Order: sequence, then structure tokens, then C-alpha cells
Amino acid sequence: MASSRTPFTHRTQQILDKLKVSNDSDKSEESGQFGKWSNKDLDPSPPSQRIWSAWSFFAFQFSIAFSPTTYNAGASLYAIGLNWWTIFIASIIVSIMIAILLFLNARGPARYHIGYPTLVRASAGIYGSLVFIFIRGVVAILYMSIQTYYASEFLAVMLRCVFGHRWTDFPNHLPASAAITSANLLAFGLLWLIQFPFAFVHPSKMSRVFQIKSVIAPIGLIVTMIWALVRKKASSHGADFNGLSSKTVSGAALGWSFMKAINSIVSNVIPPLVNIADLARYVQKPRDTLPMPIGLVVSKPLVVFLGMVITAAGYKQFGEAYWNLWDFYSSVLDHYWSPGARTLVFLAAGIQAFATFVTNFTSNSIPVGCDLTGLFPRHFTIVRGQVLCFILAWVCVPWKLTHSATSFLNFLGSYLCFICPIVACMIVDYWLIRKGNLHVPSLYKPSDDSIYHYTHGFNPRAFIAWIVAIALVIPGVASVLSPGSIGPAAVKIYNMGFLLSTIVAGVVYYLACRIWPVAIYPAEMDARDKSWEAMGYTEGFFAEDEVVPEYLREKVFDRGNDGRVYVETKEAALDDGDGHPTRWV
Repeated sequence: MASSRTPFTHRTQQILDKLKVSNDSDKSEESGQFGKWSNKDLDPSPPSQRIWSAWSFFAFQFSIAFSPTTYNAGASLYAIGLNWWTIFIASIIVSIMIAILLFLNARGPARYHIGYPTLVRASAGIYGSLVFIFIRGVVAILYMSIQTYYASEFLAVMLRCVFGHRWTDFPNHLPASAAITSANLLAFGLLWLIQFPFAFVHPSKMSRVFQIKSVIAPIGLIVTMIWALVRKKASSHGADFNGLSSKTVSGAALGWSFMKAINSIVSNVIPPLVNIADLARYVQKPRDTLPMPIGLVVSKPLVVFLGMVITAAGYKQFGEAYWNLWDFYSSVLDHYWSPGARTLVFLAAGIQAFATFVTNFTSNSIPVGCDLTGLFPRHFTIVRGQVLCFILAWVCVPWKLTHSATSFLNFLGSYLCFICPIVACMIVDYWLIRKGNLHVPSLYKPSDDSIYHYTHGFNPRAFIAWIVAIALVIPGVASVLSPGSIGPAAVKIYNMGFLLSTIVAGVVYYLACRIWPVAIYPAEMDARDKSWEAMGYTEGFFAEDEVVPEYLREKVFDRGNDGRVYVETKEAALDDGDGHPTRWV
């Protein structure tokens, strides 16, 4: 009987088959062995990939703050009447709060070596996780595009340093409606080409890049600040913070403005908070992530402070506040066109371009790669997803988004209202409900007997908590899109969006799990030890599991059916009377 397939559908199927992820490995470490919800990037990271050190994580979190979004965080806050020290204090408070959540959210991935798309299945459900993965992925693609455009602005400054008027007089063949000039489009294309090769680098091998950035990015900003303060025209006046704002607030207005400051600063710290699982999985031990919160607490207030000082000093020199650092560098070239100034600006802009697109990887392209892997495990790996993310940077036309869609950018800033409840549910689920115990094979089982299948693949507890938290603050988003469209009470609630959405989601999820308990282990293993991270020793596997990775078999099969681990060393052993030296893990 002849095949009913047409030549076109046959060729399409051949292409799709060739695009399927190959899980073959020439190493002893298996991958993609848990079924259709598994592939080499969704499975637990094997020992060969666990190469991120404590220093790597400090460098990562310290360096990530050196980006345009953090640098100009004070702009909107000056506009609402806050002074520089109030903004600085707000940045410190935010950094401490986020550092705590960051540490809590990194523990599970560091213990079980799984990324966000796999970990979120435990709290959201096998199919429910797809909703939360999709939300993160879409926003990350948009931010990836915008951050690439920001980095290209620094490259444009560098090209001006090299070519002078030949760059500034570059003929423009694009209409005004394009929202970009031919020169800037060329800079965007060149920057895209420079960063595109990094899309082919697996995240487990990216730690060195962050270490380099953590050294040169602070040097670039500090040198810029020193120059701005000591330059001849500013040396007698220093930085003028008072000239940056036309109003001040006090009393209750100051308190609510302070809450808005916290919300605003949090909005550009959210990406690493939710993305940390995608990198914490590559450590040897959970304690290797401990320096990471320290890096955040040090760097975030530092960058906010440097941004305010440089802007204020520039305002004193040039009579205009340049909140975008590339505009400040351009103004320097306007006023000090000399070989020395051009060289320094070239180096400074180059450092910032590098810092911006490195931040782009962790905040955007790596998460998109992970999310596409979680959504389409049969056809995407992290690297494939990163490549597609870079290509989509062109499709999003970021110059139009940043030029005319102010309300859309403000809406993206409301991302925290949607993502913080997800993070809260994940933290409560791991630390309070499961006490650090995950059964890893069940994270890949979409069948009814999987403990993470819940109700038709969705965990109603998590979605109830998420919806309640969003419903509390979502009316305030209307005030962002259309100021004055809603009452002041809803605006105040929105300005507390980070605190309210996080706390409410966590409390509702905890109560829902107490009223409607979740299974910790599969039914046939339910009697096993459920003390804190009892599953940590075997990294989430039981000896009875159908598939156990080769590198874990010795640990898993050394564990008895009673949940204890039999050890050889006399120092660690305790005789419980049955003739076997045992110890609890």
C-alpha cells in the first residue's frame, strides 16, 4: 500500500527528525534517559559539568549589576522627589532582601543539579511548569533584544572615537519612522556579530567570562566617576545632586516614594533571582553558592551610587543630566575631542559594551535556552535555544521598543508581579513543604502515578497562590500604562508589589499545602526518611528507581531499604545492633 504522505510532509518529517536532540554520549555519563520529558540539558548535570566554584558565583553576582538598567536606576527615583542617600539606602535594603531569596532559591538546584525548567515542575506540576517557563522565556527574549541594543550604543561611541566625523556624518538611508539611523543599525549588527559566537558556549563553561567582567567592569565605572569629579570644570564644584530633581517629598509621601524606590530597584534584580537555578546546578556542593549573595549586596548599591555620582558630576559640567552612560560618553567627546579623551572613552565604552552583553547571557539568552529546552525537549538543547534567542533579537526590533513604546517598557518593568509569586512558591515548596527532598525521576514522569503530576499535570496550590498574588497587585499595572486611570490605593499597593506578591504567594501556597498535603515520595517509598535533605546524598534517587545515573549507582545502591547509608569508615560509623555500621545522612 502506497504511503499517504506527500513529498512535502515527508521532507518536513525528515527535517524534524534530523533536528531531534541526540542524547548519545561518548562518555560514561548518560543523558536523556528519563523519557520524552528528558534530554541532556534537562537531566541532572553530570560531575563533568560541575565546575563552577565559589569564586565563580561571587564574580557572577558581583558583575551582573554592572549593566545599563542598574546604572540608571536612580533616574525615575529622582523624578519622584527622593534624594541621593534615600535612593542609596533603598538599593541596600533591596540587595539584602534579594540576596536572601537568591540564597534560598539556589539551594535546590545546587543540591540536585537541575535547572529551572526541571525544578519548577516540583511546585507547578509537570504540565503546569510549562506556563511558568513560557512566561519567563517570552520576557527574556524581549530583554535580550533590548540589552543588545543598549550594548550597541556603547559600540557606536567606540566607532565615533575611531572614525570621528566620518562616523557622525555616516549617511542615513532610513526614514524617521524606522526609529534608528543607518549608523546605529550598523552598530547593532556589529555588536550582534561580536556576541553571537557566545551563543554556542554551554553555560557550564561560562564562569570565566563573569570573572573577567567582575574585574574590568568596576574599574571602568570607577575611573569614569573619578574623571567626572576631577575634570577642570567640575573640580571646584564636585557633583551637584540638588540640580537633578525639581521637587522633594517628605512625611507620608516620602514613605510611599521609598516603597516605589524599592519596587523600581527590585525590577532589575529579578532576572538573576529566577534564573539562578540555571547556573547553581553546576556547582560541586551547595556551599559553593554562599559567596553569591555577598556579591549582590556589594555590587548593586555600588553601581546605583556610581550612576548617581557620574550623572550629577556630568550635570555640573555639561548642564544636562545624562542618565544613559553612552550619552555621557558622547557628551565627553563633544566637549573634549582630543586623542587622550578619545582613547579613554573608547576603552571605557568598550568595557561597558562587554559588561552589558555578558549580563545579557545570564539574564536572558541562557534562560531562554533553558526554557526552550523545557518546552521542546525533543528538539532543543540550551545551546540551540541560545542561538534562536540571538536570532529573535532582530525580530523584536528593540530600537522601536525603546524609542516609542514607553508604556510597553513600563509593563516589562511590572514583570516582578508575575515572577515573584513563582519564586515564592518554589522556595516554600523546597524549604518548608518538602524539607529539601526531591525525587528526581518523578520530575520526568507525566503519568498519573507521578507525585509531581498533581491534578491533570497542574498543581492547583501553586496556581491559586500565583493568581491570588497577581490579582492583588495587577490593577496597579494600569497606572503604569495609563497614569491617573485608577485610584491612589491601587497605585500604593502596586508600589509594594514586590513585597506583597512574594509574601502573599508564599503564605497562600504554604497554607494550601498544609490543608491539602502533597506527596513527598512515590507511594511505594512513602515510608522513607523525610528529614531535611535526606535525599541529598543520593541526589534524589532510590535504589528501586528504574533508571539511576552511572555516576550515582555506588551511592544509591549503598543505601539500604530503611533509608540509611552503609559506610566503611570507622569514624563515621555507628553500630545500631544489627551488625551493620550505619549512619543517617
